[in-house]
Amino acid sequence: MLGLAAQAWPEAERAGYWKAISALVRGGQADRVVLLAARENDDLVAAQVAQSLPGRAAVVWPPQFAAIDATKRNSLAALLFGRLVPELAATGAHLAQALLADNDQPAARLFAMGGFTHAANLLYLAAEVNDRPENPPPLPFEIETFTPQAESRLIQLIERTYVGTLDCPRIDGLRKTADVVAGYQSVGEFRPELWKIAQHGGADVGCLLVNLHPDVKHAEIVYVGLVPEVRRRGWGLLLTQLAQWIARQVSCNRVVLAVDAANEPAIRPYTLAGFSLFDRRTVWIRSLQ
Repeated sequence: MLGLAAQAWPEAERAGYWKAISALVRGGQADRVVLLAARENDDLVAAQVAQSLPGRAAVVWPPQFAAIDATKRNSLAALLFGRLVPELAATGAHLAQALLADNDQPAARLFAMGGFTHAANLLYLAAEVNDRPENPPPLPFEIETFTPQAESRLIQLIERTYVGTLDCPRIDGLRKTADVVAGYQSVGEFRPELWKIAQHGGADVGCLLVNLHPDVKHAEIVYVGLVPEVRRRGWGLLLTQLAQWIARQVSCNRVVLAVDAANEPAIRPYTLAGFSLFDRRTVWIRSLQ
């Protein structure tokens, strides 16, 4: 059953997903995995898998089918999504989301049938860090390292950085910011010392959240944001360069990130910092509340 559902996983990522699902089951957290199957005369004809994530979110993969015609696929997909949504809501998730290949129109149609809406087109960017300066960039603002005691401050700061943002605005407000931060912490390997708060004039004005993927020696910019009052000063580029310097200090070879394709003000500093495109995906979402 999972073998059929797992065909939705991109080949390059399949081993990682298998490992993650197996770890949840072995760790007594099988309730975070929703696996559905449709059978006809005891024959498996369709299957779908989803996973509840920290931060009241869930990731959903497209339903997969055995050799059946398109008409049956549509009706089976409707049944699977109809069962999937309450199952995910029962895990405590408030938002279901799917990342689809940029040109996967068949899967996009299935998610539309399942009540999901298109939220954004994402660009995945990467930059090598081997040629970055050994010293951090000079900054016109102060940097404070995040500590768990500063979490409420960070939550309030992130809420201010969301004002007027062009980065996936359709997702804003679907979860509490505290849940969003918990989701940020679950990406890769979270180290508090790699999360930074920018201060200027005695006020918190921005943040840089970097997580690690040690198995591939990648650092990921999980989130970078500035409050409206200090935008258009080039500080986004400086925070990006700081992330590249941080990545070098922790022996990573590359910095990766995802950005909304419509967020031109953010794409510009990433380009200046040497980032280039390596993948495109579309985000589909559905509120579970």
